Amino acid sequence: MLTMSEPVSESGPTPASRMGKAIVRGVAVGVPLGIVLMTLAVWVITDLELSDAIATALLPGVLFGGFAGGFAGTAATMD
Repeated sequence: MLTMSEPVSESGPTPASRMGKAIVRGVAVGVPLGIVLMTLAVWVITDLELSDAIATALLPGVLFGGFAGGFAGTAATMD
């Protein structure tokens, strides 16, 4: 019987920790990719210079990359 002073040891990662790691990994990949893709799209579609295209695409790229990366991380852990 366990008492309050004995630590409970778990073997292996829990489903919550696996999902958390997958979401962080997805966001870490998605944010830079989202910024680059959004910058290229703004640069090609508009007549802006590259520096202005980067400034314009920064916020939407971060938001899109974070959402898409989190969604991909969640989807990757589904059984």
